[in-house]
Amino acid sequence: YPDGIVVLSLFSGIGGGEVALHKIGLFLKVLVVVEINAKLRAVIWSWWKKTLQKGELILKEDVKELTYETLSGLMDKVGKIDLIIGGSPCNNLSGNNRVSRFGLSGKESNLFFEFPRILNIVQQIMRERCYT
Repeated sequence: YPDGIVVLSLFSGIGGGEVALHKIGLFLKVLVVVEINAKLRAVIWSWWKKTLQKGELILKEDVKELTYETLSGLMDKVGKIDLIIGGSPCNNLSGNNRVSRFGLSGKESNLFFEFPRILNIVQQIMRERCYT
């Protein structure tokens, strides 16, 4: 990817995946961060500025708002998405959580299912647009 990659990061947290991609030398042509926590989005924005990234940073709040229409519009703007990364909330899965360990049916951890939903939409759009 000599011209860089377009990355969609779901449940970005403090941007561990993004930092790792940067550290291995991948140019992030476009980074779309989807993180509901405003403080964590601010951490990523700060890292983006401090490391003098040359690509475009797009901040979004809620994975649930990533519909076919939203993602199609995003891809109209940025082109094909090369990589989708993320780590869904594990609050209800953690062994440290003795109060509300409901597994994937828990309020936070059931957001895991947003990842395949979004992946399927992106793949559908890419097929429709004949991206290779």
